[in-house]
Amino acid sequence: MRTLLVGCGNQGGQTLLPAALAAGIEVTALVDSDLDRAARLARQWSVPDAFASVEDLDTGAFEAAIIALPVDVQGAHARWALEQRLHTFVEKPPAPDLARLRELSKTAHDAGVTAAVGMNFRWADGVLALLGALESGCYGQASYVRVVHVARKPVVSFSADLTLEASLFHAQGVHAIDLAALLRPGATAISGQMLAVERGRLCLLAGDNTGAGQRFEARFGSCAAGFHHQVEVLTDSGDQLLLRDLAELALVPGGGRDDVGDYPGARVLWRRSPISAGYAGAGYAPELTAFKERVQGDGAPLLATVDDLVPTYEAFDALLAARGLEWTA
Repeated sequence: MRTLLVGCGNQGGQTLLPAALAAGIEVTALVDSDLDRAARLARQWSVPDAFASVEDLDTGAFEAAIIALPVDVQGAHARWALEQRLHTFVEKPPAPDLARLRELSKTAHDAGVTAAVGMNFRWADGVLALLGALESGCYGQASYVRVVHVARKPVVSFSADLTLEASLFHAQGVHAIDLAALLRPGATAISGQMLAVERGRLCLLAGDNTGAGQRFEARFGSCAAGFHHQVEVLTDSGDQLLLRDLAELALVPGGGRDDVGDYPGARVLWRRSPISAGYAGAGYAPELTAFKERVQGDGAPLLATVDDLVPTYEAFDALLAARGLEWTA
């Protein structure tokens, strides 16, 4: 699968390029406005060509594109790739607002190509362990899900065109809402608020299905001293699954389990291996492998597409509208 990589900064050049190669994707060209940087990376990773602009390319030489650029230009390049009928993997966020995400979705459908989005938290080792536990049938179905995803940035907007609230969504919220809705789909009502903090922003968003007795919550912010991640799942059997910082999965058993009389306390189901790190452990290589498999006709059901992210954007858009806030400054 002959692939070009557009964007050779920290995410593109230092993360997605080696992850793509580890996934067995044939990267045959790099594109970056800093041609020296692109050429240097091309030599380092034995990529045949480097270009300063997509305008210099013969797109007929490629089957796919990986896009990793700042949010204010990334969506336009993703749309360009889709219009060229290239299967496209775009790093999150794929578009700066809901309207332009829907445009990307339409462009992909019109072109008949895959439009995948880099949502690496779906593929992190700890999340896969949690999904495996839920799919095992041993712990019931998720009734309540809470995802906490906080970091120390952004505290200023990514660009003059974006509000700080939109920048927070692009950096942290898109992951938190996507993961919460993946674990507990089916919400019929969205609510939430921006919480008062002295530094950055903090948001709480909830999705309810009152008739089914189900709820998800996503709390994300830029007020923390460092990155912290936690997932809590309460199932209809009363079991509670806790994933802490993507490193440890614990079970707090429900009262109906046969073995709670012997030991009613928490049990560790999984711990991250000391050697589980890098592109695979963080999910980058597995999701790029899934992208390749999807293009080649395989299922890869966990792969996020532009269509999959429409409900995530819609949820945050509803919160912005309810609070009198905007995507753009």
